Amino acid sequence: MRRFLVLLFVLLAAPLGAQQISAPSQTPQVIVRESLSPASGAVVGQHVALRVDVLFADEMPRPPRVSLPEVPGLQVLRFETQGTGLRETIDGRAYVGQRFEFALYARRGGAFDIAPAAVTLLDRAGAITGTAEGQTVPLRITVPPGVDPSGAVVATRTLTLTQSWQPSPAGHFKAGDAVVRIITRTAEDIPGLAMRDVAFEAPEGVRVYADPPDISDRSNRGVVTGQRVDRVTYVFERGGTVNLPSLTQPWWDLSSGTLKHADAGGTRVEVASVEVPAVDARQPSVRLAVVVVLAVLLVGGAGVLLLRRTRSRQADERMAFEAVRRACTEGDAHAVYRALCTWRPWLSSEPRQQVRTATADLDRALFASPPADWRPDQSRALLRRLEDVRRPPATAAQVAVLPPLNPRST
Repeated sequence: MRRFLVLLFVLLAAPLGAQQISAPSQTPQVIVRESLSPASGAVVGQHVALRVDVLFADEMPRPPRVSLPEVPGLQVLRFETQGTGLRETIDGRAYVGQRFEFALYARRGGAFDIAPAAVTLLDRAGAITGTAEGQTVPLRITVPPGVDPSGAVVATRTLTLTQSWQPSPAGHFKAGDAVVRIITRTAEDIPGLAMRDVAFEAPEGVRVYADPPDISDRSNRGVVTGQRVDRVTYVFERGGTVNLPSLTQPWWDLSSGTLKHADAGGTRVEVASVEVPAVDARQPSVRLAVVVVLAVLLVGGAGVLLLRRTRSRQADERMAFEAVRRACTEGDAHAVYRALCTWRPWLSSEPRQQVRTATADLDRALFASPPADWRPDQSRALLRRLEDVRRPPATAAQVAVLPPLNPRST
């Protein structure tokens, strides 16, 4: 009877609103609150902050670990910044704690139910003393008119797009020369990973080599500014007039509520054909031999440089595809998508289009409304299709032009 009275007194003394946790008796009571900013009216691609407040009665032994389950159709990022300290009085009792913030970017419209955040409680030495969780948070996302949600949508108040060329396309070029195009996009409250891939196209007679993007984000007083730099090399295979197309980045302006486009204009490049000088038969043969030797050395040196560059690119492409292979083996749709974003830029235009076709089911699982299911067998099937894209086509069997050495007697 005495133990029952003591237990009843402890339950009645617990503060209202405090959440029960699976922890030993010495662990203090904990309150976990979750909120969204903005609480309503968010559009696809907009940064929505999910704030998780963890409050401890009287004192906080050590900042807890907070994680958020993955939500299909939402890109969830956690920036490595220090949590905000909190001090409050609830029902006459002092609470102290920290606020943790997650950045949410919806990739489709509709309603989301964000599962409760998982909180791991720690003692002063860092040992786990218990767990707690928040509440399910509803989020509704709208798709503005004119916005195509099938790709990565950017919704921000400020976006800039600049481009540069190395060397200038107005210069003199001949067949075999190259020019590098650099596209830089900067957006407020949008990380570089949330910006869409650039589809670099080129006319016939021009080869396109896209480097992996450079992603850099910076934070100033809680506001993240994302930057993505894409570099592509155009190699001119023959002479003539080459028209390199313009590029467009659509984005939704949160300030004016309108759809805007940031453009990078195309350019025209005049490429001269390589002329082979006529050889005068009356010139000394020694001079001709010197010209031939110099030509061989020049071609050989160019071949060595090209071979080294090709081998380096192949090694980087193999490393990127290994990440895709591991992600497909694990079967997580978000991990597969992130690995594909790193691997795709190493491909030329035709294989890249084949990858877009092969990943249609993955796009529906991540961005469709409602999202489709993604199963482990789909990851394995996708990996087989991607391996077929990487596998070079089998060469046709050589046709024998000589009779067999030992023909069979008839």
